[in-house]
Amino acid sequence: MDDKKILVSDSLQETLWRLEEVRKGFRRKSDIYVKEALEWILSRQGLEGSYHNLFLPTSQDLTQGVHLPTGEHIKTNAATRHILGEEALRTLIVWNLQSSKPVKEANKGFNQIIEIGGKNGSYCCYNCTIAFLRTLAVTKTDARDEILEKGLDKIKKAQSSDGRWHGFPFYYTLLFLSELNSTQAKNELKHAKKAAERLLKHYNSNDRTSFFRRLALKAASDAI
Repeated sequence: MDDKKILVSDSLQETLWRLEEVRKGFRRKSDIYVKEALEWILSRQGLEGSYHNLFLPTSQDLTQGVHLPTGEHIKTNAATRHILGEEALRTLIVWNLQSSKPVKEANKGFNQIIEIGGKNGSYCCYNCTIAFLRTLAVTKTDARDEILEKGLDKIKKAQSSDGRWHGFPFYYTLLFLSELNSTQAKNELKHAKKAAERLLKHYNSNDRTSFFRRLALKAASDAI
């Protein structure tokens, strides 16, 4: 993808996904543009209307809903605040900004989410559960591994005969599983292996959705 600015100041999600594209090698890296984008995300922590003191989506995000990098569209206001708030926390952690004050404050909010409902490995709905687990996986939260194990158990129990999972967003779930180094995650990828092998040929285009779906499907098709 051609090099261009990463910060899109009217969309938190577009800025997050561009940063992830840089990290995954789909977009050329520019240190200046990366820093600008990360600093802007940090500035959105704890703004009025943010979900549990996380990072506030923009008005455009809230109007349009979440378009996940894997293509799924989630429209509700609450899910948009939750998913983008957590994905922003995850982004800042994987870009090594754990020691910044906004991330520390956001981590307090994330721990509240765990306390009020996340200890059983799920949170709110199927879509929000994957965002929760995906963020949890990069934190140093107490009992992280135990909670992840419970979440993976819930995914396993939702297996369907077509290599998918009842309720869970297929590609976003695969992307989450592809980022884990655990036997449970590998077993779930193997569950999706045949379906992934069939679907891979459909995503040869050079666009965001195709790129992230290829990443997810390739992890499943390679599972042994």
